[in-house]
Amino acid sequence: MTGMQQLRGLHRIAQTAASARVLNLHEIANTNAANPEHAAMPLFSCRRLNEAILLKHALRAQDRPYVCTPRATATKIVFPISKSDLKLGGYSLFIEQPNLDAAFREAMGSNTPIESVNQDIELLREIARLPSLDPYLLRDVARGQGRKVADCYFNISPRDIRAVRSFLHRDMRALVERANDGAGFDTDLTAERLSRLMMEDAASPSLAPLRKALRFGAEDFEHSLKGWKGVLYYKWCYARLLQGFPAVATRMASMRLNRPRHEDKVYLYGLVRRILQQIDENFGSVKVHIIGYDTAFQALIDDNDPIPFQTFLRTASRSFTEIGRAIGEISHACDFWNYRQGQDADARIDVDIAHELIGELAHSLGISYDEPAALKRPA
Repeated sequence: MTGMQQLRGLHRIAQTAASARVLNLHEIANTNAANPEHAAMPLFSCRRLNEAILLKHALRAQDRPYVCTPRATATKIVFPISKSDLKLGGYSLFIEQPNLDAAFREAMGSNTPIESVNQDIELLREIARLPSLDPYLLRDVARGQGRKVADCYFNISPRDIRAVRSFLHRDMRALVERANDGAGFDTDLTAERLSRLMMEDAASPSLAPLRKALRFGAEDFEHSLKGWKGVLYYKWCYARLLQGFPAVATRMASMRLNRPRHEDKVYLYGLVRRILQQIDENFGSVKVHIIGYDTAFQALIDDNDPIPFQTFLRTASRSFTEIGRAIGEISHACDFWNYRQGQDADARIDVDIAHELIGELAHSLGISYDEPAALKRPA
């Protein structure tokens, strides 16, 4: 097929990948086979695409001939060979490849309406521009395209649900203790049950006591729960990146150049400072929203006042695009540096490679820069 490559080990990607890196439409289709909303309000118009797997892929040297992007990552579409056995692998194409239109039309088949194909290509290109496949960013892009899409397409992955649930348990425990004064009550067990229901079965009648404690109506509660889950997901992402990024920043700031000129050092270390400053601003932007959540939640616990928390949850989703892009940039910078340079802080980098590396990262983060003519080397 035009521009298609074979991919093995697909089952491992599907089983272990995080929500921000992989959109497993294959699994979503299988899980929601009996869900009428999945078929009635699909993410994509083409059925085969709705059963594919999208992933953010760190580009390697052998990938470069297939794509037209200066970024360190590209978005890959994988079409599984078998619906029932991902171990058989699949065939893939990049959204960023120059012949996407022809390759995608061929992959969808001649019987697929051309209007559906063109609509999906437009949405795919919007998705390729995202820093990650964060479900909240995907929802925003789909909404921007005027598509009404079923909620099942925007759930976070089972692996991330488990991580966020353990994170949520602390808040739920405080809420249960406050509601029951800790008297003769299995606080941990109740908090664990509420955390599980909130993340995995938000429509459960067992959440009615929580809804009443927060003084929400039924419809308002369902909408606000989505906002609550989104905030907790980002809070977990923020905490994880806050723990991991300082080591990456240290390695970037102290990179050892191999026989650099003075001009090289001034330029490259200056550009690294700009990158780290932007990442720091992203952390600050996310922190503002995290503090807003913590303050409103603490008012609920300390003062038994649900109004600030209600207000926060009702409007939380408005900030998801901003938070998601900030988290996506931080995560991308971490993954980029770890993949390209590894963990060895003492390794020396050739100056030419450093120019390419730092320039590529700056460009992918939207940082404009001009390399001085004195630093340019002959091709």
